[in-house]
Amino acid sequence: MSKRVIETPGMVTKKERVAVVEHETNCNYLILESLSPFPGYHGTTVPDSLEPDSLFAVTRLMHNDERIIRSVQAVKKQTVINFDGAPGTLDIQHQPAHFIRFKFVKYGDMGQLLKLFKENGIEFKRRKKLHPYESIIKVRKFFRMKEMSKDIFADLDDECMFYLKLPAMLRWNTFEKITTNIKYNVDDKNFDAALTNVYGKEGIIDFVRIFDREATESKLRHIHKKYLEAVSKL
Repeated sequence: MSKRVIETPGMVTKKERVAVVEHETNCNYLILESLSPFPGYHGTTVPDSLEPDSLFAVTRLMHNDERIIRSVQAVKKQTVINFDGAPGTLDIQHQPAHFIRFKFVKYGDMGQLLKLFKENGIEFKRRKKLHPYESIIKVRKFFRMKEMSKDIFADLDDECMFYLKLPAMLRWNTFEKITTNIKYNVDDKNFDAALTNVYGKEGIIDFVRIFDREATESKLRHIHKKYLEAVSKL
C-alpha cells in the first residue's frame, strides 16, 4: 500500500532568539539571523558553520505573500546564486514586521541578492541596532512530506524534519506549555518542536514539526502519542 504524499503550501510557527547581522552582508539593510535555529535540539552532530542556517531580510512594507513569492521567482532567473526564499513575519520592538527568509545563502551574497529584489520592487528597512531578543516567527513555505506510519510524515527535502498530525489547532502558548511538559516526561527529550499547518483536500491540517537528526520511528510515535494525549485533555 502506497504511503500518502502531501505537497502543498503551509506555514511553520516557531520561537527563536534572533539578532541583527552587523557585518559581511555587503549592504546596509536590516537582516536578522537566528542565534539557535533549533533551540530544542542539542545533538552532537549539529555542525559548526561559519555561514547561517537562515537569514531574515526585513521588508520596508508589509507585502502580501504572492508579491514576495513572485519576486523570489523573478530574482532566481536573474542570478546564479542558489537560494531559497519565503515570506514570513516576526515582531521587532513589539511591532509586526514582514521579512523574506533566505536559506542556503552566504552572508557575503546578501547585498547582491537584495539589490536584485529592490530592482523587482521590494524595499528593505535600513539596519539599526537591536539587542538580541526572542520572537514568534512565522514562515510561509511549500511542504513536501510522505507518510511513514499513520499520521507521521517525513519531509522529502530534509531528512531531519518530521511532522506529527494533530487533531486540532493549538495556540502558541498552549503548544509551548504542552511541549515543555512532554520534555519533562520522556527519556529522550532531544528534539526541537514547532507548529505547522498545511492546506489539504479536507482543509487545513495541523502538525507538530519535529527536528531531530537521530530520530527513529519509535521515538516519533512516542512523542506523537504524548501530544495526542495532551490535546485530548484540553
